[in-house]
Amino acid sequence: MTYTWKIVFISDIQTVGQNWLQKRTVVLEEVNQSLRNWTPWWIAFDLIKDKVNLIDGFTVGDIVEVSLNFRATESNGRWFTNINAWSIKKVKWDSVDVDIDDIMPF
Repeated sequence: MTYTWKIVFISDIQTVGQNWLQKRTVVLEEVNQSLRNWTPWWIAFDLIKDKVNLIDGFTVGDIVEVSLNFRATESNGRWFTNINAWSIKKVKWDSVDVDIDDIMPF
């Protein structure tokens, strides 16, 4: 799935686990929150392994189009959702075409 949102947080590269996996967390905020009258939406995702540097060259406040993969895993009866990015592109705000009907919940 592809999303066009604003970058609000970029973590430093972290090394985790026994396999020394490198990962970086990015948080995006919905760019069209002014069209709604309730709390803005955010999504956090990870960049892992060879994708960890995809965010280099981007800064907080940039409007980006992000392609994400969602995957759920089960461990000891608990479910976890992993959200990983595989593509990030900078876009111009005036090029974002949004239909109000696409974001309204009714």
